[in-house]
Amino acid sequence: MEATYSGDSDIKYANFNASADAAVQWNRIYCAVTGTKNVKFRYALETGTRNLDVYVNGTKVISNAAFAATGSWSTWGEKTIQVPMNSGNNTLKVVTTGTEGPNIESIHVSAQ
Repeated sequence: MEATYSGDSDIKYANFNASADAAVQWNRIYCAVTGTKNVKFRYALETGTRNLDVYVNGTKVISNAAFAATGSWSTWGEKTIQVPMNSGNNTLKVVTTGTEGPNIESIHVSAQ
């Protein structure tokens, strides 16, 4: 985790560090009921668009989810995607599809 660009040393984020096939995974995302869930990412990206593949419980559910520029590395934006999750604990993993991804500060999972 880093705090370099956040403008606030209390904000930590994942930086993919220009690595191909780099990943961030969240474990134990508890859902009371099986179904489609909203996953809201809080992220920063200075310019361009960077894509991530999204996996739930080991299965790719979205290819090349596009994260658009927020204007700077210290400007945080949000992107919401919909993914299927099971009742009980789930894993969510995002993987770079090129050589980079956005800086991800947090996710929030909610019912659709």
